[in-house]
Formats: sequence, C-alpha cells, structure tokens
Amino acid sequence: MHITRRTLLAAGLACSTLASAAGYPEKPVNITVGFSAGGPTDIVARLLAERLTQKFGQSFIIENKAGASGAVAANLVKKAAPDGYTLMIGSSSTLSIIPYVQKGVQFDPIKDFTPIALVASYPYYLTVPPDSRFKSYDELVSFARQKGNQLSYASAGNGAINHLAGEWFKSDAGINALHVPYKGDSAAVIDLSAGRVDFAFLAGVVAIPQAQAGKLRILASASSAPDKGLKDTLVIGQQKLPGFAAEPWNGLMGPAGLPAEVVSKLNAAVNEIMSTPEVKARLLALDQYPFTSSPAQFKDYIQKQSTHWAGVIKKSNIVLD
Repeated sequence: MHITRRTLLAAGLACSTLASAAGYPEKPVNITVGFSAGGPTDIVARLLAERLTQKFGQSFIIENKAGASGAVAANLVKKAAPDGYTLMIGSSSTLSIIPYVQKGVQFDPIKDFTPIALVASYPYYLTVPPDSRFKSYDELVSFARQKGNQLSYASAGNGAINHLAGEWFKSDAGINALHVPYKGDSAAVIDLSAGRVDFAFLAGVVAIPQAQAGKLRILASASSAPDKGLKDTLVIGQQKLPGFAAEPWNGLMGPAGLPAEVVSKLNAAVNEIMSTPEVKARLLALDQYPFTSSPAQFKDYIQKQSTHWAGVIKKSNIVLD
C-alpha cells in the first residue's frame, strides 16, 4: 500500500479535529443573535449562554448583529469556520420565512447551517388598543367581515411573522384589514396603544406586560396548544380557525460541517439546560416554551416550519424586494 504525504496530512488533520472536538470548548464561544438586545430571541440566547458558560467553564458570549430579520447574522455565521466557536441562535424569521419571501437571500437555511438543538418557541397574541370597541375575538371578526375596509393591523415590518400571521388570519377568518408595517414591534406597540391601528399579533414578552399595564388588551392566543402563559385565553387555532398558529422558534446552530462530536456535546448540554425546573420556570415566566430535541429532529422541525410559512406566503402573495 502506497501512503502519500497528502494521505498522512489528511489523517493528521482528522486526528487533530477529533482531539480538538473531544476537548471542546477550549476557548470562549461566540453566539450570534440576529436581533437587537431585549427581544424574545435575545432573551432566550442570553439565558442559554449563561447556563452553557456555567456548564463548560468557558465563556459563551452573545454578539447582537441585528438586521434584515436575522439575515445579517446568518450570512456572518455561514462564512465562519466550522469549529464550534461561532454559533447562532437561529429563528423562524431568519430560516423559515426570509428565504421564501425575500429575493436575493444569500444563504440556504438547511445546507449552510448545522442544526444543534431546538431551544424554545413562543406564541403570538391578537391584541387591540386598551379602549378598543372590540372586547372579544368574535366582536372583532364580526365587525371586520362587515366593514373590514375600515380596519388596520400593525406588524414589525414586511415579512415579519406578525405580518404573515395577520395575512393568514385575514384569509382564514374571511376578513379584510389594511397592513401597516413598522420598523420593529416597539414602534407598532406605540401606535397600537394610541389607537392609530386596530389590532396586531404580538409576542407574549411584549403583549403581556403591556396588557398588565393597561396599555393593550389581549383578545386571543395564536398558540398551537392550550396556552401555558395565559391559560384562560381563547386559542384561535383550537376554538376558531383550525390549525392557525403563529409561534416563532429559536434554536442553536452553527456553520455547515460542524464536527459531530461538537454537535453531540452541545446538543446534550442544551437539552439538559432546557430540562431543568429553574430554566423552565424562567422561560415560562417570559411566555416562552422550552424544548428538547436531537439535531435530526431540529432539522426536520426547520423543514416543516419552512414548508408551512412558504405556503402562507404563497397563499397571501407576499414578495419583498
């Protein structure tokens, strides 16, 4: 058998990679978040980073790279070395929506990333101004069916999940309403609270504190199951529009080609963290639902979510330049 220098180098590199993976992490790890600090994705990322730091004795550092619904962060992580030291908190907006609604996206949500573990999801809520004429879901839908051209709904921007949820809601409920896009949920909440728009779908971490402060009213949940955060709230998909659910997700990912040993080690750690009673309680207090999964299950989840939202996008004929 003839052994070449190239063969020896390849074998040496493979052994080095395995040894490095076995000792992982040997230096600080960066976790990129494609959204601003303080939002649902950032909140779960920081909780996870805190616990991973405690578990491994190495710093897991959050880097916020906001822009283009997470596409800025995704493009950076896509190009990173697949060594486990640059990771990303992936989101439904970035991986299950933007590639199907926006032209010119430079990454493939499946081929360009390594799924590690699904972390959490959170339902959106149908909300109205505090002094709205609509005291219930049925009142809003009934009015909209008769005079829908008089109503408007807010979103965090064209292509955002609450934009798609609004279009899906209009289609399945048989209503009409004007879409008013904002630059983020904060601006949308300001106008919604002031009654300048009639309704919006908002994440619980935004909607619940505003409702408790008397600045918004929650009419219904877009959870896929009985709502864990607001247990007495009407669940649209179970009681009104079968299958309707707007539940963004977050999960830990890396560039394509991460070593299997690194993926396995991180997956086990994330699943352990998400299973602890304290972390579960902290997430549920923020209206986020913790998950455990294998990398294969996470990949399948991304594909199913992408198929789902691509269908909503096509049905509503939504295209962004």
